[in-house]
Amino acid sequence: MAPFRMLIRAGCAVAEGFRLSPRLEFDDIVRAAGRAIGRPDLRDPEAREAMEEILASIHGDLDFSCQGRVAIGSRLRDIVMQRAWLRDRESQGVLRRLDATGPPIVVTGFPRTGTTFSHRLLSLADDARFPTWCEALEPALDPRLDPRVAIRRRLRKYRGIRALSRVVSPELIAIHELLPDGPEECTQIHELAFDSESIALLGPTTSYKAWMDARDDAQLWERYRWQDLAFGSIVADRPESDRRGRWVLKAPQHQVQLDQLFRLFPDAKVIRMHRDPTKAMASVASLIECAASIMNRHVDLWRGDELLDLFTEWQRKGDEGMANHPGAVLEVRYDDLVANPMGFVERVHAFAGMPVEDGHRAAVTEYLAKRPQHHFGRHRYRLEQYGLTEDRVRKELGDYLDRMERIPRL
Repeated sequence: MAPFRMLIRAGCAVAEGFRLSPRLEFDDIVRAAGRAIGRPDLRDPEAREAMEEILASIHGDLDFSCQGRVAIGSRLRDIVMQRAWLRDRESQGVLRRLDATGPPIVVTGFPRTGTTFSHRLLSLADDARFPTWCEALEPALDPRLDPRVAIRRRLRKYRGIRALSRVVSPELIAIHELLPDGPEECTQIHELAFDSESIALLGPTTSYKAWMDARDDAQLWERYRWQDLAFGSIVADRPESDRRGRWVLKAPQHQVQLDQLFRLFPDAKVIRMHRDPTKAMASVASLIECAASIMNRHVDLWRGDELLDLFTEWQRKGDEGMANHPGAVLEVRYDDLVANPMGFVERVHAFAGMPVEDGHRAAVTEYLAKRPQHHFGRHRYRLEQYGLTEDRVRKELGDYLDRMERIPRL
């Protein structure tokens, strides 16, 4: 793998040297997006504040490598392109709504609490609809291409990116499986608003987090406004047979913005996952460290106090959101999900008022047989690596642990 990684670094150096990727400046990124879609006069003033906060955090908080600068510059350019095309499609009136067969089911919870596993089990139902990874990253097809050609090119592109990711950071495969045409979370869609927890994977973006914490109601709604546009575009490009069903969605950050989520999906049934915080926090820190090492020359390990503060903040916001929407949130423990996956599916469907079809049961059984736990490798981490001990966590989060024990078993 080492020679391939060296080749990738050399390619990024060439791309940066010959200005094949934009500089990490707002105006340069927007100009690059305009050139890429043949609109040199492209403007996106609504993006300026949020993107400049991201860029300021990158420049001030992180230590990006050439590889990191090329990767994030290209991604930000692509987001501006997607925003332009989505605005065009909205003005043209071509966006479509899903013909719903049931309430949306939305999985959320602090990261690394089983949200991906549970989401993929629920996505196996015949009428389940979800954004795929390539759709989440590029919900608007290039309007200059025949749609069938654009769909094939998009899928090839993200299959290539998955293969490249395996070379650059094989450790990530053991943490999160990438499926270009399979179920993916809403986090990448939220990047359209430059408001996504995926930014945290770049490293400790302290100033950007401070900006996120200070957002007003209008800014909080932006990620869901863009999610609505993205979903309309995704549905519009699907065959008629895939325009009917019910959304089965997932994103950890939905937990901290339940009010905005229910504004977008008033009839949603939310599944809130819980896991032993000594495991969840260590896994999150390990994930961020692994992802950030791809982009940075040096990564500071998470400090224990930051992890505790983050976990406590997420639980507080999740509790506040639940209180505002009584009866719309089902809480599930990670250990119960792992011990009884079929029982989890049954409990969720009963909560949503829908039977579990025989085809769904069969698909879950097959999925579990083909993908046993750790089938891509074991994700190893220890809380002590990040300046915490289990005794301290259990003492400071005693109330949460007691509350978690009161969640009904499957």
